[in-house]
Amino acid sequence: MSQMPPQPPPPPGGYGGPPPPPGGYGAPPPGGFGGAPTGGQWDLGAALTYGWNKFQQNMAQIVIAGVALFVGIAAVVVVAIVLQTAVVDYDTSFFVILFINAIMVGLIFVVLQLIGAGIIRGALDITEGRPFNASTVFKFTNATNVLLTALLIGAGVLVGTVLCYLPGIAFGFISSYAMYFVVDKNMAPVDAIKASFELIKANFGNTLIWYIVSGIVGGLGAILCGIGIIATMPIAIIGTAYTYKMFTGQAVAP
Repeated sequence: MSQMPPQPPPPPGGYGGPPPPPGGYGAPPPGGFGGAPTGGQWDLGAALTYGWNKFQQNMAQIVIAGVALFVGIAAVVVVAIVLQTAVVDYDTSFFVILFINAIMVGLIFVVLQLIGAGIIRGALDITEGRPFNASTVFKFTNATNVLLTALLIGAGVLVGTVLCYLPGIAFGFISSYAMYFVVDKNMAPVDAIKASFELIKANFGNTLIWYIVSGIVGGLGAILCGIGIIATMPIAIIGTAYTYKMFTGQAVAP
């Protein structure tokens, strides 16, 4: 009997297809991110350490950017409080209060996404070996996609909050990497949200853990009358940039 010809070895990493192109994926591959490297070396401690170390190394510029983030959030919170005070009284129904709170949460999300997009660009620069520059926060080369993505996420969170909060939290989670895809790959808003969902689906346990922990880290700054977010929010954003790069198979500068 004739022998079968030798079979070629499997591709590196044992996946059923070729390795990802240099620099990661420009858009989700067919079927989502399940066929791409899912950042097997990622761990919570590494993400937190990376965010903290890079914050220390770029502290002066990050604090300047953090001040812009703080001022933007504070302005929206003041407007929301004034609106709530003007409308809500003892006779206001639960559903009206819920709707007003939803508007407040949605507005805060939009502002966070708009200002955060600039910090995300700076955080991605860090992961690519470049220093953080505060001027990056105010430069948008893809301003239309950034604005539309922020509005879509804000609207999704608003509607979800109206539906008794949990759907809003869920939408905030599944869209949490959308702005990273917009800033890094200049994706269209809907495509970026889909890409975020696919990334999370392929790495659900780790992304859920990071979403909770980074939210706690970012929120710790509120303890000091909100001023602490100047430091804690950028640490969370840098850690998320690190996580995003790992889960999309891209290199991360040490």
